[in-house]
Amino acid sequence: MGLLKKKKKDESSEPIEQAQGKDGGDPKAAKAKPKNKGLFKKLIILLLILGILGGGGFFVYTKFLSSDNQNDLGYQPGTLTHVSLPGEILAFCFARMPDLYDALVAFNGEMDLFEAEIARIDAVATKYPDQKKIADGQKKIWEKGKDSLKKTFEKLEKPIKETFVLFQVNQAAGQEKIDQTAEQMILDAGDALKKAQEQTAPLKNAMPKAPEGMVKGTLYKIKKMFL
Repeated sequence: MGLLKKKKKDESSEPIEQAQGKDGGDPKAAKAKPKNKGLFKKLIILLLILGILGGGGFFVYTKFLSSDNQNDLGYQPGTLTHVSLPGEILAFCFARMPDLYDALVAFNGEMDLFEAEIARIDAVATKYPDQKKIADGQKKIWEKGKDSLKKTFEKLEKPIKETFVLFQVNQAAGQEKIDQTAEQMILDAGDALKKAQEQTAPLKNAMPKAPEGMVKGTLYKIKKMFL
């Protein structure tokens, strides 16, 4: 009987010893492996979430916060170097006469093109002084187009200011003036812009075009920042 009891006792201790031998003598080690696997899975899920959030943030920027889509979110104060109207009046135009505001932005861009071309011609004249007469002839053409465009928009600034002030003191009367005058101002601005854009079209066509596609376009913009 004593031998049988001893044998059973020895057999019951063997599974425990075998488990301890496999895990370095620590019974808790068997539970450690599943726990580590769980942490690894959580880490992968966290990285996936961060990747999705990063991609979503980039999409939001390119869709809504880039310069081409700022107007979708409301008035974004910017510098229109060729427009002397103060910021509050530009914001008023954006809110009450958006087509006229777009014309002011387009006017500012056209003026930049005119000035850049005139500066380029001046540089050529400086480099080849013996051919200055040729450069001067071309410069006069561009100066004439620039002055004509500038004159039209300078005339528009006065009625825009008057409409703004009237709206501040009497909204009903101000809105009535907008209804009466905005359309004509937009037409005048459009006619002047059309003429200027016909002259500057060759300059725009000569500019390098941004590659198509989000990735290529973004790389192109970054490259232009450093060139």
